[in-house]
Amino acid sequence: MLPLTRTLLWAVPLLLVLMGWGMQALAGQVQLAWDAPDSETPPVGYTLYAWQEPGGDPQSVDVGPQTTYTLGDLVDGATYDFTVTAYDIAGNTSGESNMVTVTIPSGPTLVSPSPDTMLPGPTGLVAWTDGGASVAEWWLYVGSSVGANDLFDSGALGSERSITVGELPTDGEVLCVRLWYVMDDTWQFSDFQYTAAPTP
Repeated sequence: MLPLTRTLLWAVPLLLVLMGWGMQALAGQVQLAWDAPDSETPPVGYTLYAWQEPGGDPQSVDVGPQTTYTLGDLVDGATYDFTVTAYDIAGNTSGESNMVTVTIPSGPTLVSPSPDTMLPGPTGLVAWTDGGASVAEWWLYVGSSVGANDLFDSGALGSERSITVGELPTDGEVLCVRLWYVMDDTWQFSDFQYTAAPTP
């Protein structure tokens, strides 16, 4: 699949695996690992290749001598293929490892009402999705500025994915919603904006 212009090294192929204890990937990133070839002359480095679309040209990252790498800035919801090659000090390159295919989760997001829209009134049901990520806990703020909870603070919501929010202003102002969630034992958040319903 990759054009090789130098002598192939190491007859034993590299084994590329996805790390994360069974997790597919975090939103926007993936952690990969591979075995070093069994050889008297170890490679001096590795090149990681990633394809977002089949048949396209791969993007490559020289990761140096390490055998794990976290690749970020990936497109949420997109599917990627990954392979690794090894190289020696003279620039000779091994054959490709096995290919690993990963679909990047879209991540937690609000789904109703749609972000950047006008709310229908002072009360409404807010719903969200995990977007394929593994989320252990949810929490929701609504405020008059980014990150504020002066208009609504849900408290811990467990695994619930919706809540009715009331007593919101109806003056056409911008409302900021922060969706908190626990992934990998860490609280993270995504921010969204809405326009309050106009005064009747």
